[in-house]
Amino acid sequence: MALIYRISCAPAVDNDVVTRHLTVMVAGEAKGESVYNAGDTDLGEVSAEQGQSVVLTLVDRDDAGNSSEPAVIEFVAADTIPPQKPDFGVALVREE
Repeated sequence: MALIYRISCAPAVDNDVVTRHLTVMVAGEAKGESVYNAGDTDLGEVSAEQGQSVVLTLVDRDDAGNSSEPAVIEFVAADTIPPQKPDFGVALVREE
């Protein structure tokens, strides 16, 4: 079963940032690079199977082509969402 994670970030700090570059690796396999506008904070979703390692790297680039230091998040995909509480009840049906 695939686990889906939403990726988000704070707005770019510097005013001359023009693009944001996100690279995704899942289980050691490169899943490509996505390029976003400087103001973008919602970077989409990533899918991984239970137990797979995930590495996300975000770099901001300015109008002169300079790249920021990479921001990196690494984690192992794990299902941490418990099932919903069951609908459970009792009702008085009679008195004897």
